[in-house]
Amino acid sequence: MVLDSAFNEAEKHKEQEKTTKSHMLAIERQRRILENARRDGTVRTQELSAALGVAEETVRRDLDTLARQGLLRRTYGGAADLSMGFLEYSQNEREGRQAEEKTAIAKIAAKQIRTDETILLDASSTALELARQLPEGLKLRVLTYSHGVVEKLAMRTDIELILLGGIYEPKGRRFMGMLTEMGARAFRIDRFFFSGDGYDFELGLGEPNPEESRLKATVMSHAKWRCALLDHTKLGKVTDHFFVKPEELDLLITDGLEDEFSRKLEFAGVKYLTC
Repeated sequence: MVLDSAFNEAEKHKEQEKTTKSHMLAIERQRRILENARRDGTVRTQELSAALGVAEETVRRDLDTLARQGLLRRTYGGAADLSMGFLEYSQNEREGRQAEEKTAIAKIAAKQIRTDETILLDASSTALELARQLPEGLKLRVLTYSHGVVEKLAMRTDIELILLGGIYEPKGRRFMGMLTEMGARAFRIDRFFFSGDGYDFELGLGEPNPEESRLKATVMSHAKWRCALLDHTKLGKVTDHFFVKPEELDLLITDGLEDEFSRKLEFAGVKYLTC
């Protein structure tokens, strides 16, 4: 009986040591993850798995733990330092990037629109350029949640212009939130023209801002026809919150398409036009 008791105590002690060691390893892993996130801004699950010598599932649990503690923001495939906020450019910054390419894309997009249609333009700089390119005399109803689009089309007597309200977001000069989503669902949408922060050839188009992504996903499910307006810098770019898969697009319009990207789009069955 004494020997059995001593043996049980020894086994119990070993289990306690094992549990303590595992707990300490988790604390050390999470400390290193936080250090990397604060140094680099973001961390990726695969890279952390290799660097820490643990399974990706272990890293995901660590990231979830840190996110619940309010120390990191979970993103697709990893996490971001909370001090970074959303990696978004302002409306003015976006308008100044790839301006010539966006104009060429918008001119092709304008040719897809037919008279008496209801179209929705998102708050992207490329959709704003499309608003500039809408031909005179083409009777349309235009829905938008973009302040810039409203300014551009306000004096057009041939266009019925409807602003979808909601919570105003000054940096993007757009309205967002539940009221915007409800407004979008209240109308027939023949064509939805939109952009995004990045296009993954397997996962689709995404945004850094989850609220913007959710709004676009809502419109996607409601619109009859969906067209992505993407300059070449968006193709293959990594982003966080996906709102449409490649096969769900009716058309993608882009510029300067490389052969590699063309093959990937064709393999996915994505219809596209280039300028």
